[in-house]
Amino acid sequence: MKKTMRFRYGCIRMARGILNSFRDLFAIEYERRTLMPICDPKQLSAQIRKGELQNLYYIYGADLVQVKQLTASLLKKGTGGNADMALTRFDGQKLELKPLEDAARQFSMFSAHNCIQVHDLDANSLREDQLKQLLEFLPTVGGATVLVLDVTGFDPKNGKKTPQGKNKKLIDCIAKCGIVCEAVQRTPQVLAKELSELAERRGCVMPRDSAEELVRLCMGNTLILRSELEKLCAYADKGGTITTAMVREMTSPQLETTTFNLAKAVVSQRPKAAMEELDKLYAMRTNRTFIVHAIASAFLDLYRAAAALRAGKQVSDMKADFGYTFDFMVQNAFRDCRRLPPERLRACIRVLRELELDLNSSSGEERVMLEAAIVKMLAIAGGSYDSYCTGYHR
Repeated sequence: MKKTMRFRYGCIRMARGILNSFRDLFAIEYERRTLMPICDPKQLSAQIRKGELQNLYYIYGADLVQVKQLTASLLKKGTGGNADMALTRFDGQKLELKPLEDAARQFSMFSAHNCIQVHDLDANSLREDQLKQLLEFLPTVGGATVLVLDVTGFDPKNGKKTPQGKNKKLIDCIAKCGIVCEAVQRTPQVLAKELSELAERRGCVMPRDSAEELVRLCMGNTLILRSELEKLCAYADKGGTITTAMVREMTSPQLETTTFNLAKAVVSQRPKAAMEELDKLYAMRTNRTFIVHAIASAFLDLYRAAAALRAGKQVSDMKADFGYTFDFMVQNAFRDCRRLPPERLRACIRVLRELELDLNSSSGEERVMLEAAIVKMLAIAGGSYDSYCTGYHR
């Protein structure tokens, strides 16, 4: 009897030990899957360098350059630099699920990983049955397959703080069994610091004020900053210093920056500066329609910021509410909209609307008409043309 009890007790202890082992394994796996999705761009870059590749990735964010760089680095590592032979690409806007599933089950003869890229898949464009099929398929991706979904052509958040609609379901699904990485728009200070570091790696010195000026001129657009820096480094040559004056002289004028400077000159009542910015717009050989729309857009930014301030809103609120990609536009608008009350900004927008109508219906000289509109807006900013503020004009 005692032997039987000892045997049973031993079996129970053994079973408990086995159960504890399974529990530990489940805990490790749960922790691995829980921590896996929490991945910022720096962490993902480090994993790629080490060759620690997972089966599923979803890469998106406001910093489009970083999204493209991360995607390119990931696919280069996965294909061993042999993307022409070892990479299967799908256009997310025309995606058919059956070919994608077939591709995920294949083995690559040219690299250690079977790499697949699905670019710009908007889950909101899928039918419910298609989404269900996709969400059931994604967790089954395994083995040597590396499936990368990258997004640069639309915003999965739709201007909100978190992903919306069917894209949220897609991202949540990938987060459970893969890696989700969001490349958020970096602050001007961070961008300036990174530019100085990049310049140093290229053998040049870029002081902080020069880097900040370049960020300002490009309005934080990382799609442009890198190419402008390359040009400045080539001009300065190795060991040279990139000065603020050099940045202002060499940086290509950007339409958004120039039109916002024009709007700023108007609200600051600086006629000469406003006309100089108009000269820059014409020097870019910009279509007149784009010029009017861009100027109107700059004034609309100011008007939205003024309305947001009056409603007690912050920069982040306005950016989310209207789907702005770059912080600079909103920050600049908040800074400069205080110069004029919303009523006068609205009157300037009315002038631009009438300008567009006149340009489309009149045979007059467009440059003269643009200058006349700017003079009229300067008068509104200075307190004249009150009829435009009340709506009684023409």
